[in-house]
Amino acid sequence: MLSGLLRRLRGLTGVGLTWGALWGTIGAGIGFALGTLDPFLWQISNPIIDWAIGMAAYGFVSGVGFGTLLSLGEGSKRLRELSLKRVALWGILGSAAVPLLFLPFFEAGTSILDILGAMGVTAMLGGSFAPGAIAIARRAELAAGEDTELLGSDDAALIGDGTT
Repeated sequence: MLSGLLRRLRGLTGVGLTWGALWGTIGAGIGFALGTLDPFLWQISNPIIDWAIGMAAYGFVSGVGFGTLLSLGEGSKRLRELSLKRVALWGILGSAAVPLLFLPFFEAGTSILDILGAMGVTAMLGGSFAPGAIAIARRAELAAGEDTELLGSDDAALIGDGTT
């Protein structure tokens, strides 16, 4: 029982750290773009670092949220049995609410439209990253030779058949 819980926590931490690193990279790009467009931002702080840290935190929490929902909703299924559409839904749901968790860190005067916009961006990223993570895991399983019948015909078109 305890080893199963530790395995799940290790998996959730891995997904969270991976998503955090990738989202942080996206945030650094956003910060660079904003700092280039508005050089005044550099006088206040470093927009690259600010955006990278903020997006990394969002990504970590989103990854853990996705992993938790996937585990609860699809826990009894094998990797090849997961529908990428349902996985995308879990990614959207696991990510969309993340800005609400960060409300205490928002600046005073942040509008509801800003919060809804942040929810839309995190939902979009979560909905993109989730099926991508499963597709990569399927590829890794195929490369390791664990299961040669992993891909259904509908999923093969989404992630390639490995011949290119």
